[in-house]
Amino acid sequence: MQFVFHAEAGAQSLVLEGESFTHIFSARRSKATHNLTLRNLRDDRLYTYKVESISKRCAGLRLESSQIAPNAPHKRTHIIWAITQSKTIEKSLPSLNELGLSRLSLFWADFSQRGQSIDEERVRRILIGSCEQCGRSDLCEVEILADTQSALEKYPRALVLDFGGKVLCDVASGAPESSIRLDSGVLIGAEGGFSQRERELFAGREIVAFDTGLILRSQTAVLTLLAKAL
Repeated sequence: MQFVFHAEAGAQSLVLEGESFTHIFSARRSKATHNLTLRNLRDDRLYTYKVESISKRCAGLRLESSQIAPNAPHKRTHIIWAITQSKTIEKSLPSLNELGLSRLSLFWADFSQRGQSIDEERVRRILIGSCEQCGRSDLCEVEILADTQSALEKYPRALVLDFGGKVLCDVASGAPESSIRLDSGVLIGAEGGFSQRERELFAGREIVAFDTGLILRSQTAVLTLLAKAL
């Protein structure tokens, strides 16, 4: 763990409790004499706190110092991902956050699995935990859009990842490479890709594709695209 998240980090005094307290003082068996580094994931500051008091369920902390210490992604990246199984999305979140994804837009596509629900608070907790582990100082933005049409209207410059598009080549291969820029967003389908109805909506959009004869799972395509962009 690179730091502890606390929404009020920066205050002169605060109370550490809940899962963070349990992890620091029970699971890690940290001593009360050790200083703790905290972030609020809203600014670029790293706050150092001294433990003033400790009980079975919480610890009282006092601010000792702070410093500007940004550790945010250098590139602006945006993935617009059709909703698949919620557990698949949740398992992918830590990797997406570690790879520096700036914004994740989830939308209901024609092939999205119905009956799924996205627990936005749970998504936030997963991303916070990932930031604590990898040291990232900002939080990936997450939004949920109603459908494919809504995603296209909100992001008119977004690319689409689909079969038959302009091939995104590997730099190491020596082949000409299509520029991989994710700042305007890239739409990625659910399992099964996009329906014919949705493909008709993509008229005039730039379509990109991977140079592989294999069928990638939705989450594999998301992670591969982001890794290539970085």
